[in-house]
Amino acid sequence: MRKHFYLMAAAAITLMTMTVLTACTDDNDNPVQPVVVTDDKPFPYDSEIDESVRPGDDFFRYALGKWLDSSDPAPSFSEQIKENNRALLVKALTTSNDPLIQKLRSLVDEAMADDSRSVALLKERLQMLEQVETADQMYAAFGRLHELGYSPLFRLMPHVLEGKTIIGLMLTSAKTTEMDTIMGKGDAQRLAETVTSYCQTLNLLDYTDERTSLIRKNAMTVLVKEMAAFPLTIGMEFLKEPDPLTLATTRASDADAAKKKLGRLMGIDEAKMDMVIPMSPEVFALFASAEQQPELVSVIRDYMIYCVISQDAFCIPKLTAKTDRFEILDNLLHYNKYYKYRILTETLGHDNIYKQQCQDILENMRKTFIRRVDNLDWMSDATKAEAKRKAGAMSFYVGYPDEWNDDMTPQADGDCLLAAVTRMRQHQVETNKQMIGGNYDELGWDFLASTRLFSTDNAFHLKPVNSLVILPTWVMKPRFDSQLSEATLYAVAVTFGHEFCHGFDANGSLVDADGNAHDSWTPADRQAFEAKQQMMIELFNQLEDYPGQPADGAKTLDENLADYGGVTLALDCYKQRLREQGFTSEQFDEQIKKFFLAFAQMWKDDYERSLEGLKQMHDRKDNHALNHVRVNGMMRLQDDWYRLYDVQPTDKLYLAPEQRVKIW
Repeated sequence: MRKHFYLMAAAAITLMTMTVLTACTDDNDNPVQPVVVTDDKPFPYDSEIDESVRPGDDFFRYALGKWLDSSDPAPSFSEQIKENNRALLVKALTTSNDPLIQKLRSLVDEAMADDSRSVALLKERLQMLEQVETADQMYAAFGRLHELGYSPLFRLMPHVLEGKTIIGLMLTSAKTTEMDTIMGKGDAQRLAETVTSYCQTLNLLDYTDERTSLIRKNAMTVLVKEMAAFPLTIGMEFLKEPDPLTLATTRASDADAAKKKLGRLMGIDEAKMDMVIPMSPEVFALFASAEQQPELVSVIRDYMIYCVISQDAFCIPKLTAKTDRFEILDNLLHYNKYYKYRILTETLGHDNIYKQQCQDILENMRKTFIRRVDNLDWMSDATKAEAKRKAGAMSFYVGYPDEWNDDMTPQADGDCLLAAVTRMRQHQVETNKQMIGGNYDELGWDFLASTRLFSTDNAFHLKPVNSLVILPTWVMKPRFDSQLSEATLYAVAVTFGHEFCHGFDANGSLVDADGNAHDSWTPADRQAFEAKQQMMIELFNQLEDYPGQPADGAKTLDENLADYGGVTLALDCYKQRLREQGFTSEQFDEQIKKFFLAFAQMWKDDYERSLEGLKQMHDRKDNHALNHVRVNGMMRLQDDWYRLYDVQPTDKLYLAPEQRVKIW
């Protein structure tokens, strides 16, 4: 292990120029004064310190006080990255020489000059739906729309539950980024406004006000049910033995028959039908009941009309008066996340994503975690063996695939923009179908990049497949910058450790190394772990989201456990790194202080600057602690923090040593 560390240090000379301690004597055995090791790289994260605040009272405000009180604050990392992502996407879509992007640009320009062919194609599809009067015609229209990639009522989303076999979830479909947000928040008012806006475009296609009003009413009938079912479609990294038949309100035999009929209409191979699970009870029951209730046929018909207009309006300038070519192109790529991700990555340039450096840190974290598990005094040897096996088996997906899969590139055939959009949708639907029954170890990147929005600024752990995923923007400038002190890099690496430890939190510890739902811990170890969890809950309950409002340690437990693991692993790895480079005593301590300050910088966010912002974030549906609570909560568990910042028992954040919960 030490040999490996020294090799890493040698390879990192280009990342940090430092002089290293010399031996105590020269070749003639004469005493030599050691050379002091210094960090000569910039460290910009001490410029916002508020010296009037004691670190032990509020480390978040101590580290960021000048920024929190500034009338013209510098943008946070999240704001900078959001703006950078948009600029990058604009560059990708307006300058890329990729043949498909060039073709789409040409089609968009043509549509903005004359969209008559797209309008004619849209009217043809709407007229097909207007002729639906019976249940048989409704089913036929449902199948036809799925052939065209619209996915009314249900979309087929690849997912992995256990055994690393990819299955399909028959989910209610939000279909657009905008609707994802609306349904995720359960925003009924915004839903009604959005549906009204889309339905009004039908007036431009010769629909009467009366007909448009009825379509809106019927569409809302279904969409409200979809919104109620939508929480089932998100946050689904871990599902315990779902029973599709208990999700429907119809008889089991009717539900099974409806599932098979819908599956055939969606083009799902009969042999794969058992790998498809319907997850939308009310919507599923609505469709299954239409054969017995003729009035539901017209409701579903009008809902399907809404599906078509809401998905196609963006690419027809006549309907939206859109003049921003970039906005139209961006919406086009919503239908193929993998391809959008590839274009973004290649436009950015792979050299700007510090993939290998992050892989090295992750591998070091893996070894550090296993070593720390070996030294735990509260865990038995049997449970340690299982934890180490899981840590050793965890897969890391960082930045981008080593090789891109050309088969994931969509087609954009057709003589108008709507035809090209249709082909892109169809390609994504067919790709999702083909993944069903495949093995995650073989299709990992294809699966991830097709089902996750990789242009977002995020990292996550997938429990069913024991995989840690770090998206590109998390390991790019301005957050991950190799020109800065390495303390800043290891502060970013807290997120790596955070996601790693999600595999061992209250829920992750109930999943084994192969992603199967299985509690492999001994009862005594589980009891000891739960006692530590309770300590963590109580410690966070002592903090405040805003004055007078206690934080919720129970709601945020899993994320707090992951934060604890992340800080613990990243700090341990950074200490190893410093020792290899020769840092000792005061110079060593100065680097650790930089690490703590850089960690606070990771959680700068505008909502922290106002009481109203804090109240809004407290009320959100999220299991993460507010940022200042995350930072202060983690500091009070770190022995080094007490020593380096002279934290005293009279300070507000002080915890006696025996109260500082130790887990990993």
